[in-house]
Amino acid sequence: MTRRVSNGPKRTTRRTAKTSLNDRVTGVVERIEHLILSQQLAPGDRLPAERELCSQLEVSRSVVREAIGRLQSLGRLVSQHGSGTRVAEPTGRQVSSGYAWLLKHEAVRLEDLGAVRLPLETAIAEQAALYRTPEHLAELARTQTVLGDKSQSLTAQIAADVRFHEVLAEATGNPIFRLILAPIQELLIESRRRTLKQFGANVAFEHHADILKAVAEQKPEKAVAAMHKHLRVNLKHLRES
Repeated sequence: MTRRVSNGPKRTTRRTAKTSLNDRVTGVVERIEHLILSQQLAPGDRLPAERELCSQLEVSRSVVREAIGRLQSLGRLVSQHGSGTRVAEPTGRQVSSGYAWLLKHEAVRLEDLGAVRLPLETAIAEQAALYRTPEHLAELARTQTVLGDKSQSLTAQIAADVRFHEVLAEATGNPIFRLILAPIQELLIESRRRTLKQFGANVAFEHHADILKAVAEQKPEKAVAAMHKHLRVNLKHLRES
């Protein structure tokens, strides 16, 4: 009885100490994030030295180190050899990576992803037609050069196909489109390999040409129709391959 009573507080103390440490680390993470979001620390800026951070934040070096490690894993900070720890450029890569991991974990079928592309990429095509720039059009045309060249490897044509849809998302001017599309693009590389290998790149090339024409002419309705046709045929080919 005495032994059980004495052991209880010790376990509670350890749990309390661990919780307290986590709270301190979380507090440091939040304070550094606030400095970044308020632009007191801009992308590329070097973080103060550990000793200085310990003094400013009134925490131990172990707390600072764990907080920095957590921020690095979140993509907020990046460690550069010989240059210290700096604020990372916001890319959304961590979000996309986590998104892709979840999709893989759920064992999503390629047909399921193809169906999701329909509303997403028709909306992208519509917005791209409204907001594209000459630079976007030039990049889209470059992907067509590769996709339409029969001497190009399958790998190069897949990359051109992926890039075409990526540029359309960029052309919308809405970063959320790119963020959502990126992991789907990665997961659909295998579907492109299957369909391009079996049906050739010419179908995709012709469909992309129709989409590009509508986007270049800034005709959103035609861009939506062209993308809708492209994705419907792609889904059909995917089921047949």
